[in-house]
Amino acid sequence: MKKQVVFIADFFKDDIVGGAEINDDTVVQFFAKNDLLFEKKRSHEVFPEFMLENTDKLFFISNFANLSTSVKAILYNKCDYVLYEHDYKFLKGRNPINFPDFIAPKHELTNVNFYKGAKKVICLCKMHMDIFEVNLKLDNLVNVHCSMFTDELLDHLVSLSDTEKNGKYAVIKSDNPTKRMDLALSFCQKGNLPFEVIGSSDNKEFLKIMSQFEKLVVTSGHPEPTPRTVVEAKIMNCKIVGQKHLIGVASEYWFHLNGKELAEEVRSIREKAFESFLEYLE
Repeated sequence: MKKQVVFIADFFKDDIVGGAEINDDTVVQFFAKNDLLFEKKRSHEVFPEFMLENTDKLFFISNFANLSTSVKAILYNKCDYVLYEHDYKFLKGRNPINFPDFIAPKHELTNVNFYKGAKKVICLCKMHMDIFEVNLKLDNLVNVHCSMFTDELLDHLVSLSDTEKNGKYAVIKSDNPTKRMDLALSFCQKGNLPFEVIGSSDNKEFLKIMSQFEKLVVTSGHPEPTPRTVVEAKIMNCKIVGQKHLIGVASEYWFHLNGKELAEEVRSIREKAFESFLEYLE
């Protein structure tokens, strides 16, 4: 008999439309569709009383910056839990970019026992898992190879894959300092490249705009496990220009794929990941 799932995250798609939240929503939908979702809870709303009443559940934990120390202690001592990682919360600053070979000194580590106590620590790509391995030496790491995409989104991306390209470079408008839009602009300006800054609050409109560009300039202020825009761009047959050592999915076996072939591989990756998630509920 499979356990019921309590899915915990700092924020959900209704709160913030970010890559982690969209990814998590796909997983939450999967559990709900299979009648396995007991409840989803924001991390700051999880209290010890709730935990002690539900020690028979599997806790599927995404971003947990707002999870209290007391709740983490109960999880470690009394519960089965899985950590679904989107960055590097074993580091105090959540960013290994300034450390040689991404290896942090011991005094920068945090949450180490919390990671060790997890049934599994799920990483989103090979680079992501390698950084965890070299810093924490864990034996419970798994790599699901990509972010999770819905069939609806994959089909939409494929429908845009034959869009005629305009020969220009796209720079995504972002106020997030870790996206380093300044570097992307500098790259285009110094190279005297034809470019446009693109953006839209409507995701379908944004994808329609991006599908028209020949290349997407990707810059980052941290080793980003799975930048969803990179996967989306490649499915829409836009070429990627950027710092490959900071683009996590560039370390993956499928990165040479594009268009419909990539969409089908991402779909297969998702199904294999979901199969493994079900095994954790046994």
